Amino acid sequence: MRDREILLIVTSVILTLIFSNLSLFLKSFSSTPFASPEIKQAARQIELDSFRKSEQDFWSKIKDINFDSVPKISETSPVKTATKSALIPQKPAKKPTPAKPKLTIPYRKFLFIGDSVMFDLGIKTQYTLKEKYNITDTKIDYKVSSGLNRIDYYDWYARTRQIIKDYRPDVVIVLFGGNDPQDIIDSQGKYRAILTPEWQKAYQERVDRYAKLLGSSSVRKVYWVGQSISNKSSYIKAFPIMNDIYKNASKSSAKIEFISTWDTFAEAGKFVPVVADKSGKRGYVKIYDGVHFTSHGAEIISDVIVDKMAKDKILKAPKKPIQTKKDGG
Repeated sequence: MRDREILLIVTSVILTLIFSNLSLFLKSFSSTPFASPEIKQAARQIELDSFRKSEQDFWSKIKDINFDSVPKISETSPVKTATKSALIPQKPAKKPTPAKPKLTIPYRKFLFIGDSVMFDLGIKTQYTLKEKYNITDTKIDYKVSSGLNRIDYYDWYARTRQIIKDYRPDVVIVLFGGNDPQDIIDSQGKYRAILTPEWQKAYQERVDRYAKLLGSSSVRKVYWVGQSISNKSSYIKAFPIMNDIYKNASKSSAKIEFISTWDTFAEAGKFVPVVADKSGKRGYVKIYDGVHFTSHGAEIISDVIVDKMAKDKILKAPKKPIQTKKDGG
């Protein structure tokens, strides 16, 4: 009798525990070997129902939150955290070292090459370089009646190589053409009449060869001066063609620059015998042959060349010395 009462009490307690938390009992019992598939499925369903209820409760709470009352991040006081780097004294940042300006080697040695026309032009340019830019290391190398046509008369290729090697100029100023409007013998030994397409091709080859010689030399800058307008019809016809040849040849090297002077003594495309220089002084610019300059004309063309070199920063005017006042002065 006593044992029956104990069994009833135990059974009552177990039933009470089971019904008070049936879901927990099923979850626990479903993991035992004695649970049938039906019990395991019932336990899984209870677990899902419980998860859905928790999820629903969560979103219900989210909907109840008044987001307008939540302070924005910018309105809250920033949280400062002491980092290791903040505790260590920081060295002041080094200022970037400014790049050193590139040193420009000045152009100090000037060589003038050409025929007799270059003589007068070179003399005038030498004077300007000395007086205005304090450049005294200049040299004129000219040959009367020479050019790039009759290389059998005077070999300017060999002469130019030699003088560049000996003198080592920084800048070369070239002027040819006054003696070149004549028939030519091309590289194949064939005779070519003046200004024919065959003549132009042969003369272009001569000029190109000379330009490549200058371009591959130690010279830093070359100015190839074109012919100016003439009062002689033969030159008026030949010089524009020759100027185009010089200009084309100058493109073979970045160091060669063509200077056009054709319009310096022209007005409305016609030759003007009297022209004013920079100071306003007027004078005749060419002698009777229509090629050689007068002293006045040479000075005008010289100014064109010098102005171009100054624009290219080849020439820089020397700084004037600072004048100091003497005591009692």
